Amino acid sequence: MQDLLEWVPLLLGGLVQTVLLFATVLILGSSLAIVIGLARLSRFRSARYLASVYVEFFRGISLYVTLFWLYFAFPFIGMRLTVWEASVIGCALTHAAYSSEYIRSAVLSIPGSQHEAAVALGMNTFQRIRYVVLPQALVALLPLMGNEFVMLLKGTSIVSLIGLAELTEQAHSIIVSTYQPVPVLVVVLCIYFAGAQLIIRVMGLMEIRFGRWKRRTVASPVR
Repeated sequence: MQDLLEWVPLLLGGLVQTVLLFATVLILGSSLAIVIGLARLSRFRSARYLASVYVEFFRGISLYVTLFWLYFAFPFIGMRLTVWEASVIGCALTHAAYSSEYIRSAVLSIPGSQHEAAVALGMNTFQRIRYVVLPQALVALLPLMGNEFVMLLKGTSIVSLIGLAELTEQAHSIIVSTYQPVPVLVVVLCIYFAGAQLIIRVMGLMEIRFGRWKRRTVASPVR
């Protein structure tokens, strides 16, 4: 046990790397997902086609393969990435592909009658988005994105395959040094479980908050 306690700073360092990777991918991937998701709904055929190709490509290959291409194969074509850059880009591209479909489905879940009623009330495009589309789409989107964020957190462990010193990689280093896999893996399991539960709780609170906002904004008359 004393040997394991000496490796606590290593685990904490790995946890910091995991949190930084998760936050960075969450911001970049979600931003890209919004663009791709809206492009899938565009009235321009070329935009819909390009967005569809992107989504089907990155949903059709594993993150494992994407990371290996970015870190090991790209240097042979003159594009050398650091392990951090490859990890962020690979995870963000994959996260965006899945999240964009959630965004698209959330927007499509709004009945056409809602749009027609908004037009009948004389709302302009901004008002329709603000008072009709956004409140309802957010409520439909949050449960889906909550699951995706949990999957993203757990998916960050895959980057250990290319050598990023995140939580899983550091745990592997400790196991190799101490030959005590059970206590180390129990700690790692608890950390990931706690992180997933935190995300679930936060998203649950957001669902309640935006559910109230939806009822308030949809019910309120537009002036």
